[in-house]
Amino acid sequence: MAATSTQSTNASQPESQPRPRPGPQPGNSSIARGTVVPVLVGLLIGAIFAAVFLAAFHDPRPHDLPVAVVGPPPVTDAVAAQSAAGGDAFDVRPYASPEMAREAVRTHAVSGAFVAGTPASELIVAGANGPSVTEVLTHAFGAAAAASGATLTVTDIAPLAAGDSRGLSVFYAAFGVVLAGFLFGLTSMQAGPRLPALWRAVSAVVFAFLVSIVVAWLVGPVFDALPASFLMTGTLIGLLALAVGVTTAALLKLLGPVGIFVSAVVLLVFGNATSTGILPAQFLPGWLEPLTGILPVGVTVRALRGAAYFDNDGVASGIAVLEAWIFGAVILYGIAVVVQRRRRGA
Repeated sequence: MAATSTQSTNASQPESQPRPRPGPQPGNSSIARGTVVPVLVGLLIGAIFAAVFLAAFHDPRPHDLPVAVVGPPPVTDAVAAQSAAGGDAFDVRPYASPEMAREAVRTHAVSGAFVAGTPASELIVAGANGPSVTEVLTHAFGAAAAASGATLTVTDIAPLAAGDSRGLSVFYAAFGVVLAGFLFGLTSMQAGPRLPALWRAVSAVVFAFLVSIVVAWLVGPVFDALPASFLMTGTLIGLLALAVGVTTAALLKLLGPVGIFVSAVVLLVFGNATSTGILPAQFLPGWLEPLTGILPVGVTVRALRGAAYFDNDGVASGIAVLEAWIFGAVILYGIAVVVQRRRRGA
């Protein structure tokens, strides 16, 4: 009976459960990194973005915008003098005939052509340059025609596509591709930090190929916003996506988290501000204009416009610059791999 009572008493008592051990508590340095650093990085990138875009577009005015002028020397000299009086807005270039001037506009050698005449003068423009360029030229050379007692007729020899009334579709398409490339490079490094270089390269090529098909399909057959061939559009878009994606991955591999900041500022902020998708390069401040021919998105936008409207102007140079970015990023990634291996072996 005693044994039974003891067993009954033991059974009625709850078994003691082990207390969970508290996990490691974040130290002050971890808290600072997790709270202060994101605030500072976000604030800095936002401030740079606002400063660059405001500097570029708060009061855009042309400088050295190339314009052909056809007419006798007195008329040409008068137009040049009138343009010079307004500052450095135009780069006036005399042409021998209206046909030569028209061809210069068609191939994007100049942004417009003024053919002086009496009682009517003609302004030849390319609407594909964007409404801002057409408005500036019409205002300036309308005044020049009126000063000589002539009326002005405006002829658009390269109008925008039906699905791109303001000429901004190429900018938004390129912006989306740059953003996609940046996110791909960032995600690739964070989701697979130890992924072999070969498989990372395969992933990048597949990503660029799929983006090229989707975006070329959207700007072409879907929205009728860019009258270039599907193959050319896809090639340029794919090279842009690959250039931005591998550059972002290479910067993260070499610089670690700092690479996110560098790639965001260079490729997203400065790249899109100088893309010429909103305004031509001649409307940008002098310190920003040179970047239009260096950064990936600027050369891509020019090449896409050239393929669609201007007899492939900028296509060859754009492909060369994009390939240089891709090969440079591959070399940079290889350097980062060697440096990290040496550090681990030290």
